[in-house]
Amino acid sequence: MTDADVAAWLADHPTFFEHHPELLATLHIRHEHQGRAVSLIERQVTQLRRHNEELSERLEELVQTAHLNDVLFEQLGSVLVRVVGSASIAQMGTRLFNELREPFHCQQVSMILFAEDAPMPWRAVAMTQFEQRLSGVLGNRRALAGKWRREELRFLFGDDGLQLSSAAIIPLCAGEHVIGVLSLGSTEASHFRSSMDTLFISHLGDVIGELLGRFLRHPTDAIAR
Repeated sequence: MTDADVAAWLADHPTFFEHHPELLATLHIRHEHQGRAVSLIERQVTQLRRHNEELSERLEELVQTAHLNDVLFEQLGSVLVRVVGSASIAQMGTRLFNELREPFHCQQVSMILFAEDAPMPWRAVAMTQFEQRLSGVLGNRRALAGKWRREELRFLFGDDGLQLSSAAIIPLCAGEHVIGVLSLGSTEASHFRSSMDTLFISHLGDVIGELLGRFLRHPTDAIAR
């Protein structure tokens, strides 16, 4: 009888060790780090302990993330209150440009408007040009975070982008249309991670986009997404 035969038989009889519990104490498996043989029960206890430690670490991360989100939500609430009171696209852009660095702990902020021209600090870019440089970013209207190529960071942030290591790119949506992009850049490679939850900053893009849409003469002229 081969190992495969034994494994197949045990798979077909999953309750075997329930009827013969005394055999569990006699089974030994080589410890993956220490090299010594351990009983199956000891191995299971070790795996359960490790699993519990991983769950505890994950829970701690979730609690910490929730706390950080609460702080961020409060800070951004204050920023948006001031943005809502903007009298023009230029004033709105200036307030965003000056006040978004602190809540997100980032070094650079870039704001692109899909239009023929735009007041400072906005930068006018054709949507087709943006999609050529950053293909697929606008596809699902959700924010994307992570590491980007040097030429992509330079396109977003100018020469300052060459000093950055990670960024979050946030589509600005007004109704069914993407009318611009807000980008946040960090010199730390792990600051904006591809694994981070972007739901919050995606909603931020929706809010800013709707506020921005008020100032556009023909917001529906933007390409629908």
